Amino acid sequence: MKLDSKLTGLGKLLRPVFWIIASVLAICLITTIAYLYSAQSSPSGKRVIKGIGDSVIITFDESDIPHIKANSQTDAIFALGYLHATERSWQMEVNRRLASGRLSEILGNETVKIDRFIRTLGVKRAAERQFDHYPVATKRLLQAYADGVNTGNAQLGWALPVEYFLTGSKPGHWSPTDSVAWMLMMAYDLGGNWDKELQRLELSQFLTTKQIWEILPSFEPGSPVSNIDFAKMYKDLNIFNPAAGPAEGKSKNLPSTELGSFGLPGGKEGIGSNNWALSGKLTASGKPLLANDPHLGLSAPAIWYFAHLDAPGMNVIGSTLPGIPAVVLGRTDKFAWSFTNTNPDVQDLYIEQIDLNNPGMYRGPDGLLPFKVHQEIIDIKGAPSLTFLVKETRHGPVISDSHARAKRSIDTKRFALALRWTALDIENQSVVGLLEMNRAKDLDSFKQALRKNYAPMQNVVMADTEGNIIYQAAGVAPKRILHQGLYGVAPALGWEKQFDWNGYVPFEQLPASNNPEQGWLATANQRIIATNDPNPLTADWDLPTRYDRIAELIKSRNSHDLDYMKTMQADTLSLGATPLLGLFKSSKPSHKLASQAQEIIQNFDGDMKVDSAGALIFNAWADQLTRNLFSRLSYLFTENYGSRSFRQPLLLALQSPDSLWCDDPKTKPVESCLESSNNAFDKALEYLSKEYGNDPKSWSWGKAHIAISEHRPLSKVPVLGSLFNITTPFPGDAYTVNVGRPEFLKSQNPYETVQGPSMRAVYDLSDLEKSLFIYQTGQSGWVQSKLYRNMNTLWAKSEYLPLQMKPESSKRQLELNNK
Repeated sequence: MKLDSKLTGLGKLLRPVFWIIASVLAICLITTIAYLYSAQSSPSGKRVIKGIGDSVIITFDESDIPHIKANSQTDAIFALGYLHATERSWQMEVNRRLASGRLSEILGNETVKIDRFIRTLGVKRAAERQFDHYPVATKRLLQAYADGVNTGNAQLGWALPVEYFLTGSKPGHWSPTDSVAWMLMMAYDLGGNWDKELQRLELSQFLTTKQIWEILPSFEPGSPVSNIDFAKMYKDLNIFNPAAGPAEGKSKNLPSTELGSFGLPGGKEGIGSNNWALSGKLTASGKPLLANDPHLGLSAPAIWYFAHLDAPGMNVIGSTLPGIPAVVLGRTDKFAWSFTNTNPDVQDLYIEQIDLNNPGMYRGPDGLLPFKVHQEIIDIKGAPSLTFLVKETRHGPVISDSHARAKRSIDTKRFALALRWTALDIENQSVVGLLEMNRAKDLDSFKQALRKNYAPMQNVVMADTEGNIIYQAAGVAPKRILHQGLYGVAPALGWEKQFDWNGYVPFEQLPASNNPEQGWLATANQRIIATNDPNPLTADWDLPTRYDRIAELIKSRNSHDLDYMKTMQADTLSLGATPLLGLFKSSKPSHKLASQAQEIIQNFDGDMKVDSAGALIFNAWADQLTRNLFSRLSYLFTENYGSRSFRQPLLLALQSPDSLWCDDPKTKPVESCLESSNNAFDKALEYLSKEYGNDPKSWSWGKAHIAISEHRPLSKVPVLGSLFNITTPFPGDAYTVNVGRPEFLKSQNPYETVQGPSMRAVYDLSDLEKSLFIYQTGQSGWVQSKLYRNMNTLWAKSEYLPLQMKPESSKRQLELNNK
């Protein structure tokens, strides 16, 4: 009886607790249901919109591409801004804050260094200066877009994307200059040459110029573009910080990738793309085919949002960038166009000498000059604001005050590093050019619009229904002359006039080609030289592996069709791997799994298929071999391996079987390259057996090579990361047409990839309604929507969706009215 009474009493005590828990769960459930019901993740029906000129009809097709039908271009651009905000509100908020250096207001201390660097560059200030010089008509369109964004955000009501609740924030005001600033951020993402200059400066502390050319070779190894012994020049000037060491560690809570996921500053290899066009004489239809796949950071949601703009004087469909009021890549009903990064050297670092008697002055060609100085204040969530000074020289902003690696490399009491960058020029009107491209009636007027493109410089490959295929490099780049000055390969002396820029290459002298006799055009970030100018646009082209493979595939047959274009985009034979196969297969590892692994690799031909065990073993071996050869560079290797692949210096070093790079400096015997390879193979097998088990036949490249579309900024947050990120096994490597560059030391899993084909498109000029596209996430930025990740499986398997101006069916319709 006593026990029963005690249990009864305990029940009475616990009953309120149960009711409280049940009530909380009920409230959570009701709130969740109300949120999901209220969230406008797939808007349809009619909306009354103030500020719009006339009604706009938006029809969403089966791929969720919106077809915007408007009676004026202003209304069409307004509607695009409205859709960007309703579909990608959080992405746009992050873009706006990143370009303005205001992430820390909602994310706290984690992003202060990024904000400080962006404020130092002065991206938003440059955008405001440039916008002041825009044509009035373009200003009106940018204002219409901004009005659409702000209206779209306002219409979301209380049920905002969940990221706002997690960060305790709300959508901010979008201005026309925010669009210009985001265009500058895209130029930054595609123009990281200054980072290689900084690496050569860092290496100069320990190596000779000759040795540096072995680590960071120019496009023609053995024939440097500059004859200056820059390492000796720096040492003679004693510019180095004697206490230089590893830079500060990166946050574990934020993504480690390029701009697409906040990993500023610095550049990465492989931010490029593929495009090619075939004339009618090489196609089954007798009309051109055009293909494009831009290689950018994989983010969730994707960097692209597809849309169709149909208004008087404008009828264009393709990929837009949320934040910019135009179709960036796409087609009209008469022609199509594609971009790859030209990779010009449009950024130079300058070493400025500070006057020790007056640190507010620096040395110029004709005497001392004052630094331009202004104050910046960064508001930080949960912490006091940061106030700091930004200095500028005649070349540009001083980055050595806000960039850890630059600061640790030089004696900052005596020197500073300033950045000269074309994109910051007041003459930059790239957004004007994009809008004019969208209004072009034919390829002649389209090429005229390309003259307005300033930064980033792009390889533009075009084709039209008349049968033309055309190539044009579009953008500005400094004039350089081979073997004169430093050619932009390393930081120049700011007080020497010989290193100053002497104008830009005229548009008429940029590389171009119209209807070549061979019947095809292709670019893949390889070296490009104009026939009328022997001076290349940079010293740091990518390895030509993707271009060479594209050329092989085109030449392998006489007639091509749309399906073959898809096959080419899916190709995974790595010409960056094939030169290493001889050493790989002749290696004699001593690991217990050696015989099984060697049996597997004998038939491996360098094809990085997702189900290939040989591809996984090869990549692990090449990774360990690279570490063997270059880890002697200490932190200058570990900090850069991942953003740089080191494949080209590896290939150069292995040309000699007894290369000194193959010797392990920690051992007394002098190792040959074969011995280093054997050691690398053992290390690879040890790693793979720990990660994937002791049966090499069960290994596959796709188990390690995972494509991760990272959410900003939640990708590395436990639990949330797995909810917001999108992952899938993926083929290819850094050198395949279907690219997927491993992260190496930048990630716990060295073979995952966060950079690949951010979009694929194929255009058939015999019938442009047969055009196709795909990218790695979905149109929606709402994580709870099925359209957040619905394209991922198709993308991973190189399958496509139709890109039609006149789709056969639609899923929903949205009407915007002014009354």
